[in-house]
Amino acid sequence: LRNKWAMSFRRPIGVAGIITPFNFPLAIPTWKIFPALLCGNSVVFKPATDVPHTGHVLVEILLEAGLPPEVVQLVHGPGRVGNAIVNHPDVALVSFTGSTETGSKIGETCGRMHKRLSLEMGGKNAMTVLNDADLDLALDGVLWGAFGTTGQRCTATSRLIVQEGVHDKFVKMLVDRASKLKLGDGRKKGTDVGPMVNESGRENVENYVQIGKAEGATLALGGQKATGGDLDHGYFYQPTIFTNVKAGSRLEQEEIFGPVLSVIKVKDAAEAF
Repeated sequence: LRNKWAMSFRRPIGVAGIITPFNFPLAIPTWKIFPALLCGNSVVFKPATDVPHTGHVLVEILLEAGLPPEVVQLVHGPGRVGNAIVNHPDVALVSFTGSTETGSKIGETCGRMHKRLSLEMGGKNAMTVLNDADLDLALDGVLWGAFGTTGQRCTATSRLIVQEGVHDKFVKMLVDRASKLKLGDGRKKGTDVGPMVNESGRENVENYVQIGKAEGATLALGGQKATGGDLDHGYFYQPTIFTNVKAGSRLEQEEIFGPVLSVIKVKDAAEAF
């Protein structure tokens, strides 16, 4: 994706509009802003409404480093602000990271206005563990992938595909370790899982937990709000694991953007792929 984005600037195009989500509020903007600037373009940057501060500080650093203020513009606001950027005739290229629904609308607009476009939309990333895997190494990978940043990133491990020869053993290892993850303030040492970004995000996770149950998946861990003590003062949700998830089900196919992992058992590598 980053290479494709950089290739969009083989020659300067003028003004690039960059619209980013709340996941990776620093990484994604830098991936997009720096190639645009290096190829001689100016940038209009709109960070997500839920995480404005990181983007603000990034632009302050760029200005402090000597970048002319006309070269990078920071715009805060709700979705209609992003819509204004996309529709502005002086913005020649748009890069958006966010929901598939919003990205589809942006794609329609850019197609009609003949603008260059880069979209990164919903995903459902899978990790595969076959019978010959190093299970301890795989366990560390899936724990961070599924529950690091509370699953709130486009690269989160949402699906775990496990070959039947190690399935039961690995699921037991996973449930045991995940049940011991510490929830709390993500800024404090020792915290493994922080809060959801807002109540809407937590409600979305709760909705998918109900969908999983209705589809016949087995709730192996979690499935509830995390409460008690300091957890009552944030949008916390328990690390959640479903097993017996059916390929093609909503739980297996749709991006949840929270600490929910779907486990699918397969016979062999061919079925996993």
